[in-house]
Amino acid sequence: MSEIINPPYDIIIYAGGKTGGSTLHNTFLHDWEICHPIHLHQNKFFKDAQLIGNKPFKQTDRPKSIFDLIKEEAYFIDVYRNPIDRKISSYFQNLEHNRKEFEVPDNLTIDEEVDFFQMHIFHNIEDYESMSEIMKHYQVNDAMEYKGDYWIKKRDNFTFIKLKFDKISKWNQILSDIFGREIEIKNANLSSEKEYYKTYKLFKKIYYEKYN
Repeated sequence: MSEIINPPYDIIIYAGGKTGGSTLHNTFLHDWEICHPIHLHQNKFFKDAQLIGNKPFKQTDRPKSIFDLIKEEAYFIDVYRNPIDRKISSYFQNLEHNRKEFEVPDNLTIDEEVDFFQMHIFHNIEDYESMSEIMKHYQVNDAMEYKGDYWIKKRDNFTFIKLKFDKISKWNQILSDIFGREIEIKNANLSSEKEYYKTYKLFKKIYYEKYN
């Protein structure tokens, strides 16, 4: 969960790991004078951060639900990303930690590490859809409207949006149309800027050749 602006929130980026949530949060933080964004993965994580006093929270034994801290008019944003790409990206995001956590043998070739990942790691990396928790809470049972590059649903004063990760180059246009003002995407936490990027690209190429 990213650093927050004081509640109540009106832009709730309810996106799982490695789906562009940090970029969306960073984008709306640049609009902090007219909106209060927050980025989280699940309500449970939001409450747990309060229980243990993770920055910027002070520790409390009575954590508040995110749904108690939302303005009367608000936007919820989730992102869909191909599950394979998402899991490989998640593995590389904390690569050394994950190698220890999953007991990856030392000195594997990249082909061997791809095989190990498929056999022992792939199914143990989270792949939840955050929007489902939101829709369940607000008892929204009918489907979101598909617009080709994204999905959207309006209910009372709430707008539910699910973007496509592979349409990130269009996010500025999509969000500008939805919000009725110019939204300039401010990238954050990009894999392409990490030291592991070349290895990540090769790993993904080999994985798709072998298992997809």
